[in-house]
Amino acid sequence: MLKVLEYSITHFCEHILKLPIEEAENIGGELYGASIPIIENEKNEFSFYLFFPKEVLQKIADSLINTNKFKFAEDDWTDLTKECANQIIGYAKNLLNDIQGDGKYKLGIPEYLGRVDFSGIALDQSLTYQLDGHCFRIGLRKYE
Repeated sequence: MLKVLEYSITHFCEHILKLPIEEAENIGGELYGASIPIIENEKNEFSFYLFFPKEVLQKIADSLINTNKFKFAEDDWTDLTKECANQIIGYAKNLLNDIQGDGKYKLGIPEYLGRVDFSGIALDQSLTYQLDGHCFRIGLRKYE
């Protein structure tokens, strides 16, 4: 699952947005979060958590909108954070269905977590990346 997630993040950032990313270790600062579930075989649930600083979200917005320094209101951060979750995890779900069989994985509705302290969220696995000196993290938790 983590390998598919890694490919999905690379696809979104480097192939779609044309924003190079590198693996990183640490993350901190003010982060905006989203979570989105994937259901496997209608019984196993995975929750994916995405944590972005405003600087990374701004870079994503500038690439998507093809303009520099679009000024966001608080609701715009909400929409952008959930859209990143949809793009990254939605693509991962499609890859999993291609590998495991169509219809095995179903995507839930993304939830905006607002400004978060991710240290209070237990993750089974996570990946941390750097984009222009600012780090973001995507992780998962499996519920039995």
